[in-house]
Amino acid sequence: MIKEKSLLRSFFGTAGLQLIGRGLTVITGILFARTLGPEEFGRYSFVLSVIAFAVLPAVAGIPQLIVRETARYVADQQHALMLGMWQWSNRYILALSVLSMIVLYGLVYLDIWPSSMGILIVSALILIPFKGMLARQTAIINGLRRPELAQFPMLIIAPLIALCIVGYLFLSGYQLSSQRLIYIQLTTHALGVVLSYLLLKHVAKGVTVSSKAQFQVKRWQKTLLPFTVLTIVGTMNNELATLFLGILGSEEAIGYFKVAMQGITLLALGLQAVNTVSGPRIAGLYKQHKIEETQKLLTQSVKLSVLSSVPFALLLIIFGEELVSLLFGRDYLPAASLLTILCVGQIVNVCMGSVGLVLNMTGNERSTLRAQLITLALTVVLLLTLIPLFQATGAAIAVSVGLVCWNVIMAFDVYRLTGLKTWIRV
Repeated sequence: MIKEKSLLRSFFGTAGLQLIGRGLTVITGILFARTLGPEEFGRYSFVLSVIAFAVLPAVAGIPQLIVRETARYVADQQHALMLGMWQWSNRYILALSVLSMIVLYGLVYLDIWPSSMGILIVSALILIPFKGMLARQTAIINGLRRPELAQFPMLIIAPLIALCIVGYLFLSGYQLSSQRLIYIQLTTHALGVVLSYLLLKHVAKGVTVSSKAQFQVKRWQKTLLPFTVLTIVGTMNNELATLFLGILGSEEAIGYFKVAMQGITLLALGLQAVNTVSGPRIAGLYKQHKIEETQKLLTQSVKLSVLSSVPFALLLIIFGEELVSLLFGRDYLPAASLLTILCVGQIVNVCMGSVGLVLNMTGNERSTLRAQLITLALTVVLLLTLIPLFQATGAAIAVSVGLVCWNVIMAFDVYRLTGLKTWIRV
């Protein structure tokens, strides 16, 4: 029987580290935005979105594959195959990271972007292998059932170090710029790689044995494909608005949009925390055909998500201008209207519950992919249509409409395939 007190304890305990880390990330984003101003912050945000796309060939699907296979190999005492997969994933990520760096440098050389943007992108190229190594090492630690250690380097340590560096530079009178923030990102990622490597050595020494690595590359590549597609489509849905604003809009528009997204990041914390806690439980209960208990868990989860997110969303809608001005400065006031639009989509997202999680945990990943592809196509059409006309406002409308569409399609699929109702009910 699922106890509500148990869910609450897990929500505030197991997911506590994630909540703290996300909060630190938002605080860092606020400080960056205030320090740089809309145009410079927009340029910095655009470069990070370009890097997020460039790293996809190296990491898309790899973390999910490593987590699942590592957990299985540990349970089956197949240490040789586990070591082989770790070695193969290392070579795979490094090779594709180098290839992505070469391709991205070639695009800069061809003057795809303005020279000021190109210089920033070249400065950030080394982030690609850093992000790849972090994804691999974090996934291995996760697969060894130490999720709290896995997320510690980049969720807690990295934003803390970034805050300290920016604070020191600010107090020392240095003029902060997008270029210096790129260097800070390089520093925190490098430290994250080192720290996660040390944590991995600590965690892995208790499960690995001296054995020659064995490889099943064909099976790993075949298993990797669906994970890769899901990751690519998901990342495109998250980053396309920034990328299209950089191409069709202005740098200031990117800055306003990214500031509004900071508020949405906070709104999503409740749902993300609930998903972290309830995901394994949903999978276990559904596999045991305990439909009533699964439904009760989903009902409790969506209520907790709504209670932790919707009041804050209403606060952002009502006092958006005051909060934007207080946290980011009056230069970012145009972001308040974007925040309202994005909050409407996020309220629907929270009220519909853990739709994607339920589909994935019940073996219906194809339905998740179908919904993501439909949403991606709709979002692209809306971005291409609305950004030239309304700049950042058009991007916000496109993102919110896509999010609502995604939730409605998947909630219907969950009910059709499992009989479960994920949405909030009175």
